[in-house]
Amino acid sequence: MMNLRYFARCVSIFILLIPGLDGYAQVKTTKDSATIHQLADVEVSAAIPDPLPATKKISRKTLDFVQSNTLGETLSHIPGIQNAGFGPNSGSPMIRSLSGNRVKILQNGLAVSDLSGISPNLNVISDMDNLLGIDIYQAEASVRYGGKAIGGAIDLRDNTIPRQLSKQRLTGSLINMGGSNSGFKQAIDLNGKLGGKWSWHVGGMNRWNYDLRIPGNTKAPIAYDPAIDNLTASMAQVDVDKVTTRNLTLYPYISQFALDYLNDPQWGLSEADLYTFQEKSSIGGMLVANPKNPVYISGQPAGTPFSTTTVRSITDYAPVQRGIMPNSHSNSYAFNAGTAYLGKDLDIGIGFRRSYGYYGIPGFSLRKMPGHTHEDGSAHYNQVYLPINTRSEHNNVLMESAFRPKGVGLHEIRLNYSTGFGQDSELTGSYLANRFQSLQHNLRLEIAQDEIEHLTGLSGFDASYLRMKGAGEERYLPDNSSREYGFFTQQKISFSPLEVNLGYRRDQVSRRAELTKGYTPSRGLGGGKLAARTFGLDQYNASLLLKVIDIAFLKASYNQAERAPDVNELYAGNDHYAIMIEENGDDRLNKERAGTAEFGVGLKYKDISFSLSHYQTSFQNYLYLAHTGISRSGGFLVKEWRQADTKITVWEAEMAMLKSFGSFKINMGGYFDLVRNMNVSHQSLRDWAEGDYMPNMPTSRFGFSGSVSRKRIELNVLFDRYLKQRFLGKNINPEPPMPAYSLLSVRCSFKSMLHKFSLNYFLEGSNLLNVEARPQNSLLKYLAPLPGLNISMGIKIGV
Repeated sequence: MMNLRYFARCVSIFILLIPGLDGYAQVKTTKDSATIHQLADVEVSAAIPDPLPATKKISRKTLDFVQSNTLGETLSHIPGIQNAGFGPNSGSPMIRSLSGNRVKILQNGLAVSDLSGISPNLNVISDMDNLLGIDIYQAEASVRYGGKAIGGAIDLRDNTIPRQLSKQRLTGSLINMGGSNSGFKQAIDLNGKLGGKWSWHVGGMNRWNYDLRIPGNTKAPIAYDPAIDNLTASMAQVDVDKVTTRNLTLYPYISQFALDYLNDPQWGLSEADLYTFQEKSSIGGMLVANPKNPVYISGQPAGTPFSTTTVRSITDYAPVQRGIMPNSHSNSYAFNAGTAYLGKDLDIGIGFRRSYGYYGIPGFSLRKMPGHTHEDGSAHYNQVYLPINTRSEHNNVLMESAFRPKGVGLHEIRLNYSTGFGQDSELTGSYLANRFQSLQHNLRLEIAQDEIEHLTGLSGFDASYLRMKGAGEERYLPDNSSREYGFFTQQKISFSPLEVNLGYRRDQVSRRAELTKGYTPSRGLGGGKLAARTFGLDQYNASLLLKVIDIAFLKASYNQAERAPDVNELYAGNDHYAIMIEENGDDRLNKERAGTAEFGVGLKYKDISFSLSHYQTSFQNYLYLAHTGISRSGGFLVKEWRQADTKITVWEAEMAMLKSFGSFKINMGGYFDLVRNMNVSHQSLRDWAEGDYMPNMPTSRFGFSGSVSRKRIELNVLFDRYLKQRFLGKNINPEPPMPAYSLLSVRCSFKSMLHKFSLNYFLEGSNLLNVEARPQNSLLKYLAPLPGLNISMGIKIGV
């Protein structure tokens, strides 16, 4: 009800403002200045080209249209990137089927406090309205950013510490928006100057929503299918009450041994042991004839089942309501502020960021609740299913500096540092199940060379330290620490029309764990010894780019990367409530190795561009969380970290067209991508548990985008079609494919001026087809689909 009242209020305000705009439109103006105060993309050192540029650059203008509640969802319209969603409030980028510990999330080149690789419910809370843009590295990122970028890197370019002098004493924007099925959000971004060399910035965001609406049931149809297997029932969080009846007419004999000892507790026999195909039994060292089964029927057809199963009922662990995604609430805010001295040869600045989030996961976990006390003094406990919630808060202090020396062959030296303290809690209802307290330090030095003849280069050093301490009654990680150091260089040689790129990096990574009070070691393969580990990692890349008659290019590259196992892969143990499994690490695991070959072609002629790329990555010792086939009390599946060889094959294509027809500007684009994550290990255990392909992998898809603008009006459209998965793995039992689905989003905006303020009104809709969409790569696909139809509207005021 509150959602509808707020939405109606926004509509009323929008309508009331229109007459004022019409009146103001009669005032004489000389030019369209509605966007003169928009925060522009900034390139601090554009004189020297980057030897390893980002694969994609998402501009501030594009973010205004595509930004969503999570980083993964925001980037999910880019070829090769899908959302590794864990409910509507947590989603990280999945690049070519790799995510978590294999995709590094950065802010201005420094690693953020990202624990999503340890637990996918721990979302990166980012203020999308205070970003200048996003750089995406889909390949060759490990040389620049280390082994955790073995699958790619995402760099969020924000303005916490200003990177250019503000042209006015005060510029910025204020955003207020509300949606019928997305909640409400406010954001502020203010920038200014102090004297001739100082700039400052203050920004913030606040958003919240209640439980979201969905088109149908929250559970997938398979959850209520009588043929559902036990492991899928656990993932769908349903109890299946069934009775199995043996077909006794298939057994010709009754065991005399079982008849004689059926009631002897020493043998532990049951009625199931009475029926046999054996003509004789061995009793006391002698063969004794078994009596005939009086109900035996001979000559039955081959394949007659030995038993039949009757499903009496299927019930949810906890009650759910049709049309509502359970426990999908969210409340988060972010704040950032900074200042910088920006001189001719020296830039130096400091800043502060804070983020907070409290949100639900659409799943439930079992908790023992105090009941009553018996007469003998013993306590009775009730076991109930409570919703899973997450609370995260992070504080970071930042320092950035750049020095441009003269006459020494160096273009720029950049030194950045950040320190942060975070606390991430996983809750069962309002009860603490697990909490991480993390302390993190990051240091990065980059040295850009002046261009010498045909050579351009970037070299550097980075170091990071992460300390984690745990608490809570359901801890699944011991106290631990990680140290990582790396040196790298990336060099580009250009002899038109050919460019050669070569890079190398050396990393040293150490992991340590401590057995402290309150933590029980893992029951997994490693036996919970918590052995300290040190890894040396080498990263290489080489690429060739050939430009053909200024309208086409051919590209070939090879990247060799290594990644050290992270602390959860080495040391996790016990129930991981937030993801509803028992997770067991192995401290004997080896480092991953990946070799990636890429071949690509591209064409740009006048207003049309096209590119096609093929990637193939061969992993040695690929780390994955494997099924054991065991399910403990409360429906938690037992999984453990294992290693095996894997091959990933990717095809991606993209086309774009930009045209102008008088005052109209039309931008159209399309794409498709296909990824296969194949098991090439030939290991019987993996073949049995996961099958020929890894389960929970993204599906093939294609999409279209378009925009039409004329003066102050702009219309944007996004359409994505997700196909039914053909490359299915196993979760012990064969993985069922989710149905194909289509997502349609539209945004319309109108710009105007009111005195010295620029006004940008927008109306947007997502999932306009209101389809039930269950991404194949979502670990919660049986529990909840994507949110249903949403209509949002808002206003952005610029000064």
